Amino acid sequence: MRRLQALPGQLWKEVKAGSKARPNFRVLAKAQAALAIGLPTYMPIRPENLWELEFETHIFLRSGSGATSTLELNSEEVKNDNALGFDIPAHLAKMLLEYRDEIAPAHIGHRPKRLFVHPDGSPKAQSTVAYLICKYVQRRAGIKLTPHQFRHLGAKIMLDANPGNFAGVGQLLGHKNSKTTMMYAGINTRRAGRHHQQLIDRAVEQQIPPPRRKRQKGVAV
Repeated sequence: MRRLQALPGQLWKEVKAGSKARPNFRVLAKAQAALAIGLPTYMPIRPENLWELEFETHIFLRSGSGATSTLELNSEEVKNDNALGFDIPAHLAKMLLEYRDEIAPAHIGHRPKRLFVHPDGSPKAQSTVAYLICKYVQRRAGIKLTPHQFRHLGAKIMLDANPGNFAGVGQLLGHKNSKTTMMYAGINTRRAGRHHQQLIDRAVEQQIPPPRRKRQKGVAV
C-alpha cells in the first residue's frame, strides 16, 4: 500500500520535470498513468467508467481555500444504475488541475475534454489506459494489479478496518445487490478474529499505568 499510494506522486514529479523540456507523448502518458493509478486508489470506480472520465461532466475541479473537487457518475453511466459521488483528495485535485490547465495543453494544444487522450486529442481506448496502469504499477512499484482489482483492494481495506461492514463496501463500490458484496465474505471470519485480537491488545495497553518519572539527584520534583 505504501508503494502504491506513493507512486502517483513520484510519477508526477518526473512529469513536472519532463514538461520543462520539449513536449513528447511519453510525458503525457506518464501524467495519465499517475492519474489512472491515483484516482481508483481513493475512488474505486469500474475500469469502464475510469477511461471515459471527462472534465465538467464527471470531474468537477474547484480551486481556492476550502474548495472541494468532486467526481460524479450518473446512474445511467454505472453498471448497476447506482449514481456514485466522491470528494477528490486535495493532492489529486491539484494534479488534475495542473494536468488540465498546463500539462495536457502543452502536448495537445488545448484543454482536454477527456482525461485520457492521445497527443492529437483523440480519446484513448480502455485497453490502452489499462496497459498504462498495469505497466507502471508493476515496473515502478513491483505490484501486479489490474484496473478492476483496485475495487477488490478497496473492499479489503474497508473490511480489514471494520470487519462485517459489507453495507459500507456496497456503498463504496456502488453495488445494487447485497449478494454481490457478500463475495468478500469468504475470509471475514479470519479478519474478524484478527480485529478481535487487536481490540484485546489495545484494551490491555490502555490498562497499563504509564511509567513513573525517576527523580534526579539534587533536583526537586
